[in-house]
Amino acid sequence: TATAISAGRRHTCALLDNGRVKCWGVNSFGELGLGDTQFRGGGPGEMGGDLPVVDLGPGRTATAISAGAVHTCALLDTGRVKCWGFNLGGELGLGAGEDRGDQPGEMGSDLPVVDLGAGRTATAIAVGGSHTCALLDTAGVKCWGGNYYGSLGLGDT
Repeated sequence: TATAISAGRRHTCALLDNGRVKCWGVNSFGELGLGDTQFRGGGPGEMGGDLPVVDLGPGRTATAISAGAVHTCALLDTGRVKCWGFNLGGELGLGAGEDRGDQPGEMGSDLPVVDLGAGRTATAIAVGGSHTCALLDTAGVKCWGGNYYGSLGLGDT
């Protein structure tokens, strides 16, 4: 059973009642988090029990999910954040560079958590078109990725 849902540009993710995440739709940059670029949900036998869950790491579950234009982030049960998909502008919080989740061996334990600062965890996440923000355990906010039109809230572009 789904407890939350988030829709990106051309993909959708659901947070299930067991803390697992399932995503479907277009997957050009690995935004479904399944280690490939295969689209899912448009053909028979691709949904329900046939739709794989996103590997968040051993024993890890999600408490929130947020989908952007072509990337997705999960707030883990530990308060840490993992993001996957398109990463040209650093929207995954891992530094600008390679997309994640579009190749085997990039999810689960191989997908780093976002560095929110020493001892910091998140209580909520929000993903925009090319940026991501986390509400921290201190009630502060950290944002990363594309700063078009000042979307990171830093007073500049």
